[in-house]
Amino acid sequence: MPYVSLLLPLLFAISMAALLRHFLGSLAWAALLAIVTWPLHEALLRRGWSRLASATALLGGLIVSFVGPSIFLFHTLGAEVAAVERLLGQLNQTGIPAPEWLNRLPLVAAQIMAWWERHLAVPGGLQTLIQTTAGDLLPYVTSTVRTLGPTLLANGLYLFLALLTLFVVYVEGPAVVRTVDQAGERITPTYYPMLRRLLPLSVRGTALGLCSVALLEGIVLGIAYWVAGAPAPALLGVITGYLALIPGGAPLSFSMVSLLLLAQGHPGAALGLFCWGAFELFLVDKFVRPKLIGHRVNLPFLAVLFGLLGGVSTMGVLGLFIGPFMMAVLFWWLRGGKPDAVQEVAQVEAANGNSDKLAA
Repeated sequence: MPYVSLLLPLLFAISMAALLRHFLGSLAWAALLAIVTWPLHEALLRRGWSRLASATALLGGLIVSFVGPSIFLFHTLGAEVAAVERLLGQLNQTGIPAPEWLNRLPLVAAQIMAWWERHLAVPGGLQTLIQTTAGDLLPYVTSTVRTLGPTLLANGLYLFLALLTLFVVYVEGPAVVRTVDQAGERITPTYYPMLRRLLPLSVRGTALGLCSVALLEGIVLGIAYWVAGAPAPALLGVITGYLALIPGGAPLSFSMVSLLLLAQGHPGAALGLFCWGAFELFLVDKFVRPKLIGHRVNLPFLAVLFGLLGGVSTMGVLGLFIGPFMMAVLFWWLRGGKPDAVQEVAQVEAANGNSDKLAA
């Protein structure tokens, strides 16, 4: 009988997960956004706002914060995109001369120079190469376009459900929190208080760390691209900022720009940009990101790094938040795992109270 009483709830939970498997991402995003913005929601309620007004304002702010910058960037970067198009057209008309450093490459210099002279150094060679490459990729592009419409509709539906769920959580906050607390205390009454404190600390620290670091790297490396003489530095800076949300995205970005400068015959600028990017990345990954993410739950640098990498490699963008949380639970257990250690986490939370206000 004890086994039956445990087996039935487990089977029911698995069945519910299978039933809602297509919408678990929407529910997870709604929960993460609610955790990140909940201090701001409570601040508005303390100022006398109704739950409906606060929910409407926060939801509208989130929509504007995602859609507004995209529209602004597309508008302001239009000139740079046009400049890139003109540059490609000019290079296609005149041909791209092979940089001198290619001749100094060991073993493969002759083969690379021959390929370059045949495909890129002649007028019209760039367009021919692009058309040939596009022709090779056309079957894959066609198959992707066929599924693009249904994919966009499905993602639009998931986004709508996530925002709708977030709105309901804002409006029905006390009932939602009470229901989750009752379920958690029934499932694991011993450890639920600790998990309840670790989750918001970890999620808010991750959100603050990822967004702050992405913005910082986009601005700093965008200025570095401009100083190094890279084409369309603002556009490259924006791309770097988006890529910096994912571990390994920023080094990939400035490495590609460095290779571009090297191909244009600017080895000094390419080396300087790469060295500055590596130095800036070292500072960010060694001090800024771990401090913002791991300090709230007392995680070491490697734990934060592997939590981010493991999470994003297995669960996508959601893993950026789930990975550090799981690492926080792991290190809480490694440090003793005492169920009565809730007070210790409460002290950490109180010590980071000012940072929580900034994260809100």
